[in-house]
Amino acid sequence: MFPHLKGHGQRVNLQLLQEAACRELVQQLERIEGSKVIVLDEAMIGPLDLVTRPKLFADRGIRLLALKPELHLPREVANVVYVVRPRVALMEQLAGHVKAGGRGAANRQYHILFAPRRSCLCISQLEAGGVLGSFGHIAELAWNYLPLDVDLVSMELPSAFRDVSVDGDTSSLYQAAVGLVQLQRLYGRIPKIYGKGEFAHRVWEHAKQLGRDERTLYNGDKGVVDQLILLDRGIDLLSPLATQLTYEGLIDEFYGIRQNKLTLPAENFPSEGGGNVGSVSRAEESQSLLGDSEKKTILLHSGEQLYAELRNKHFNEVTKLLARKAREIHVQMHATSQDKSVQEIKSFVENLLPQLMAQKKATSEHTAIAGLLHEQVNAVRFADDLAAEQEFMVCADIDKPSAYIEDLIACKADLRRVLRLICLQCNAASGLKEKLLNHYKRELVHVYGLEVLLTISNLEKSGLLHLQTESRAYSVLRKTLHLTVDDNVEVEPKDISYVHSFYAPLTARIVEHSLKPLGWQSLKSQINNLPGPTFEDFQAQLVGIGGRQTVGTVSEGSLLNVPRVVLVCFVGGCTFAEIAALRFLAAQEDNNVEFLIATTKVVNKHSFLDSLMSS
Repeated sequence: MFPHLKGHGQRVNLQLLQEAACRELVQQLERIEGSKVIVLDEAMIGPLDLVTRPKLFADRGIRLLALKPELHLPREVANVVYVVRPRVALMEQLAGHVKAGGRGAANRQYHILFAPRRSCLCISQLEAGGVLGSFGHIAELAWNYLPLDVDLVSMELPSAFRDVSVDGDTSSLYQAAVGLVQLQRLYGRIPKIYGKGEFAHRVWEHAKQLGRDERTLYNGDKGVVDQLILLDRGIDLLSPLATQLTYEGLIDEFYGIRQNKLTLPAENFPSEGGGNVGSVSRAEESQSLLGDSEKKTILLHSGEQLYAELRNKHFNEVTKLLARKAREIHVQMHATSQDKSVQEIKSFVENLLPQLMAQKKATSEHTAIAGLLHEQVNAVRFADDLAAEQEFMVCADIDKPSAYIEDLIACKADLRRVLRLICLQCNAASGLKEKLLNHYKRELVHVYGLEVLLTISNLEKSGLLHLQTESRAYSVLRKTLHLTVDDNVEVEPKDISYVHSFYAPLTARIVEHSLKPLGWQSLKSQINNLPGPTFEDFQAQLVGIGGRQTVGTVSEGSLLNVPRVVLVCFVGGCTFAEIAALRFLAAQEDNNVEFLIATTKVVNKHSFLDSLMSS
């Protein structure tokens, strides 16, 4: 169903995770007899796309509807199945549907599938509304980590960092731990565990306890993953605020990539008159389960050959690659046929021509996207913001008020834009001096009003804004771990710092150093000044989270020739730039490593701040 998840030579087959999630959904639906309508919480529309295709519902005669305050259903529908996140705020809508539906269809049954787990608070809310008895089947879909790509899984929780750091809601930490146990059920026990940060440590403690609880069920055999690195977003708050300069990162920052899909107005792309039947069916398949026909949706994952080649490149290299690709296709399509036999021409038309047409279509689409990005990147505003943040990254005048930030405030620029730069300065300086922090607060209140103090409070609770500490952790690590590289190469790079042009994400640098012999041991003293504990653990046999040792494993005799598999788990989100940096490390033959990346959500500088700015 999702062949791109299997990959080519990948030791971890994430198609197994997708199939398990799809199987769980089908089993739950089969328990409900009669005609059905599935009503989807908006937050579940995208995740459902990662688990199954629209055909699964069409074959069963099941309609999909978006959850809205008013729900209009045909009278003959016997069952309404809600697939929702466990949010108390949604329960009022469900109660309203039940009360309104009861007047039109007395025999109708309602059911709830909570993802990833049911909530006692939600059940209590339904009971308080007097409608709990109308729900026949209340169950949960244990969709903790959902597969986004061949090497990437996500919990799809955009507010996880805010929930934990600002609101004190730690349910996402428990969910991440359950997800780690679930991954080990599928792929076997992970023997070595390393981590940094308070919330990362709490996730591991939960996971370890859950593993002990299951020791009677699982045999504890070592699986395909060799080690786990848990990283708390709180140890590196500069990287999610930095401007990403990879192709994939820029697409996400300007237009948003949602569950492997980019949706833009169709007018931005050339007409598809030359496309073949295969490309049309694939375009239809790529539409969301509840898609918009006036928009064009493009799949962005490793199954799309051209995108897989472009995604992790610096944007300056992408435009050159697209130009070269267009020339190659032109030459192949217009090669002279005078010296070819009829049979050779027939073979070309039947076999090669459809492939070239598909390549031409993909090249045309990505050239259009690159054109849109080029306009954004060449804007004066983008260049000025980038220059300001890069000055902060090299700690230039870091303890003084920034004239650029003050000018933006005076012009009443977009608040998110201003706060991002202030938070960047704060984290590069390991905190702002009290006088400077109060100066920025006064300026912000004067221009944006008292309401801005609520947002500032959230930023302070999350650690993005704080008073300066004596450790100066970033300034020290910038030199010891080479976080900024002056002579970095963007085209055919030699170092992970290319993802931000000259800044290497701290999290990726930590992973890079951990790959070296005695890497984690030598790292511990260097990252000791970062917030939260530095921890390591070892899961010996019979700890209790065994699994399918046969999944992608190899014989002991050939282990020396096989790359080790490292699961890197980001607690609180990660960016496409950080993912690109890890993929770059995996591509280096000397490292002999294969990464599986797990995150609460793939974020960018806009979505990360938006989650903290909302009330």
